[in-house]
Amino acid sequence: MADANSASPEPDPEQSSSPRVRKNGPGDRSDRRTSTQAAAAIWRSKWIRLSGRVTPRRLGVLCWRRTFAGTPQQVGAARRFTHYLLADASAADDAAWVTGELATNAIKYSRSGREGGVFTVEVLRWRHSVQIQVIDGGGDGEPLLPPTAPAARLSKRRLRLEGRLGLYGVGVLARQFGTYQHLDGSRVVWVRLTTTPALVIGANQ
Repeated sequence: MADANSASPEPDPEQSSSPRVRKNGPGDRSDRRTSTQAAAAIWRSKWIRLSGRVTPRRLGVLCWRRTFAGTPQQVGAARRFTHYLLADASAADDAAWVTGELATNAIKYSRSGREGGVFTVEVLRWRHSVQIQVIDGGGDGEPLLPPTAPAARLSKRRLRLEGRLGLYGVGVLARQFGTYQHLDGSRVVWVRLTTTPALVIGANQ
């Protein structure tokens, strides 16, 4: 299993907006295409396939875990569970939103959504990081990264207003995200966010 702290954070794909002055030169369309491609490259560099899960027993990592029935009604409960645990963190709202998206995907696209199915939410926190991990029942496929960079189309404000944007939204908010496959076929989809340090003794270890 890969060391979750071995990978350095990637820069945020959302660049500061430039003044809305239209260029009339021949390079206008080419410049926009280059900028979009660069944003896509940064966004895709966050995606870590089949690696990156944090083990709950790591020193200095706070971990909470809860299992939910694989029904749409439990998505809200999972979201509230995450927000309650991270109420003092700057990433609380983002983490709760991410939890809801991952839980929804688990119910829609894995065996967790079948009769009697369940999914598990793990919330991990250490220093300046929060990681949300949703463990589902597995399925025939695996999560696919959208083909275009979300930063080219979306802003964080639009994410909150529109919702239901899946990995597009996760790609904007996350510092890193990816998947991990268990030998029993179950799957972890994880998302790492930057946040303020926890207000507990030992959180800076």
